[in-house]
Amino acid sequence: MSERGAVAVVGAGTMGRGIAQVAAAAGYRVLLYDPVPEAIQAALDRIRGSLSRAAERGRLAEPVAAVLARVEPRPGLEELAEAPLAVEAVPERLELKQEVFRTLAERNRGMLLATNTSTLPVTAIARPVPGPERVVGLHFFNPPTRMPLVEVVPGLFTSEATVDAALAFARSLGKEPVVVRDTPGFLVNRVARPFYGEALVLAGDGVPFETVDRVLRGLGFPMGPFELMDLIGLDVNLAATRSVWEQSFFADRYRPHRLQVERVTAGWLGQKTGRGFYPYPRPAPPSQAAPVPLARRAHLVGEGPVARALAARLAPVPAEEAEAIVDARVALDRKGYPPEAPPGRPVYTLIWGHSASTARPRYPQAGEVVGFSLVPPLEDGSPVELAAPEERSVPPEAPGFFAALGLSPVVLPDQPGGVGFRILAMLINEAYSALREGVADAATLDRAMELGTRYPRGPLAWAEGLGLPYLLAGLKGLFSELGEDRYRPDPLLVRRAAVGAFGGEGV
Repeated sequence: MSERGAVAVVGAGTMGRGIAQVAAAAGYRVLLYDPVPEAIQAALDRIRGSLSRAAERGRLAEPVAAVLARVEPRPGLEELAEAPLAVEAVPERLELKQEVFRTLAERNRGMLLATNTSTLPVTAIARPVPGPERVVGLHFFNPPTRMPLVEVVPGLFTSEATVDAALAFARSLGKEPVVVRDTPGFLVNRVARPFYGEALVLAGDGVPFETVDRVLRGLGFPMGPFELMDLIGLDVNLAATRSVWEQSFFADRYRPHRLQVERVTAGWLGQKTGRGFYPYPRPAPPSQAAPVPLARRAHLVGEGPVARALAARLAPVPAEEAEAIVDARVALDRKGYPPEAPPGRPVYTLIWGHSASTARPRYPQAGEVVGFSLVPPLEDGSPVELAAPEERSVPPEAPGFFAALGLSPVVLPDQPGGVGFRILAMLINEAYSALREGVADAATLDRAMELGTRYPRGPLAWAEGLGLPYLLAGLKGLFSELGEDRYRPDPLLVRRAAVGAFGGEGV
């Protein structure tokens, strides 16, 4: 492979060494600097090991030694001046990043300066730097050797030529770059905040970590939020949360949670310390007896996405023949016991926008009332969450009913929205907020979330699949019952639901 020229990498930690490896594998001479000499040697050892594993899998086009030879340790920042491009991956401290760029800019007046910051404003980093028009965000995702996305973030000073050069460099590495606005958390880290934040709120209200993770994996997410925070490092995730929160003028929806703060305080940082939300090595979860399937002739009420998904599995019967009632309407004020149904039948009511407890009074003629929540599209084994009203328990017939439909019941404490819908709705609401603010266009937003987080689909596409009026009705219900501003539907979502193709009948 022919060499492409030189690129300087400042910082030999996890991100720096990953960027250095990717650049060297793409044919660049990499001038690697870290103020701690031992860090450079450790980085070279880790790069060698990573390249060896890639070679064993047939994913390396050259011998390991040839790639590694292009990584050249340098003893000081002044030794990087020959490179036309520098990428800094130093700790997330504004003054440190500014000083690095000031030093480099003074030694090479034409050098492009790319910051791998994940949360700090690119404009703030560039302001004291000579020639701030050459400073741009180049945000790689961890691990850089595997994650295909790079966010290219122009600040207010950044020139179009600098953006073009950053895009070309990212593509030369085999990455897929997206241009996003310089706002707190940029795009992916901002839209992903509810994945962690709402999971922590639910856990703080009594939902077990394991239950949250199980439900989210069941929806197609590669890992649950607590597993993922343990992998990332609770300290790293908390620092990102605090940065977005502070830059967003302490908006409630970004607020850090005490469950994470107390673990960081205790030194329980996740896998790297042997304990986070889970202990490591992590013991296998205890096996649970599968519910006995219980086929019931059920009457289905509702026209939305959940009703349609269940109708394909349920073969609904008229109300007067029903042994059970399934109310798949979202809005609480639309719910009620079908007058044609015999009294005393159990009711399974969708809790996207409320709790089972608040729904119970809507069915005075019913027997047991159990809340359920699930998120289409459904597959065999998809999770269905079940919750009983306060001071009641979920009767064994309820898991059996849903098991007979090919679903996997998960019993949890009564919470408005359950787990899966509530976290997904908050992700979608944040995505609409970012879209409204012009952080990225819709196609870029969804593509970035799929590449940068490995979500099963982009949040905007997921919203359209669920139907915006139904999603909006759920968010409005959460906002009404929980009473916190974090659940307020974004104005763009409200407008899109009003003029969209979905009529919303039977919400």
